[in-house]
Amino acid sequence: MLNIPGALNRRWQPQWWAIALCLAVLGGCVRSELVSRKEPEKPFEPPPLQRPSTLGSLWQAGNGRAYLFEDLRASRVGDIVTIKIVEQHKGSKKASTTADRESDYNGSLGGSLFGLNNFASALVDGVEVEAKNKNEFKGSGSTSREDTLTGTIAAQVVEVLPNGDLRIKGHREVTVNSERQTMTISGIVRRVDLDTTNTVLSTAIANAKIEYSGLGVVDDVQRPGWFVRIWDWISPL
Repeated sequence: MLNIPGALNRRWQPQWWAIALCLAVLGGCVRSELVSRKEPEKPFEPPPLQRPSTLGSLWQAGNGRAYLFEDLRASRVGDIVTIKIVEQHKGSKKASTTADRESDYNGSLGGSLFGLNNFASALVDGVEVEAKNKNEFKGSGSTSREDTLTGTIAAQVVEVLPNGDLRIKGHREVTVNSERQTMTISGIVRRVDLDTTNTVLSTAIANAKIEYSGLGVVDDVQRPGWFVRIWDWISPL
């Protein structure tokens, strides 16, 4: 067993306190998205509908669900729309560049001057100049990405725009064995894109925003530990 003298132990105590303090400060400096999770937004709650007055008839003007010949597609705030998510994106890019430049120069000084055949040789014993230059560059790069997301989710109409388009918003949360899966979607839908069952494809949604995430044991093991995240954040390399 290794025994550290009391004086040496007391000398190292300030260093250990300084190291502990630095680790605590670095842990607090980590970006919030690394140590916290975004909570799902609260589902939209439509305003309460007024109960239509009864005038002795089965078909009331204030009850839009009772019309025999009315288009039952979503048209009001609070109506439900079914969305089929069929997102598939694939992209690739490839670039290549080649540049080559070469220069060559040769020169010499000699001959005669005013009848003096060896004038140049007498001065500099002959002068020869030779220069060569060559530049070459080659570069290439490529990238590829493919994403696929399919599913079905129900959304509510949260706003009817002046032109009749519907702003929708939906949220679904499923928990299995302490693993929580959440999906949110929002965007703008045209009524003409809705079929008779109030169903629309996600590809027909304008300004679509689709989020699919999980929280639980599986998600935890897919993320590096807190020390690795801190080190990646402060490392200059």
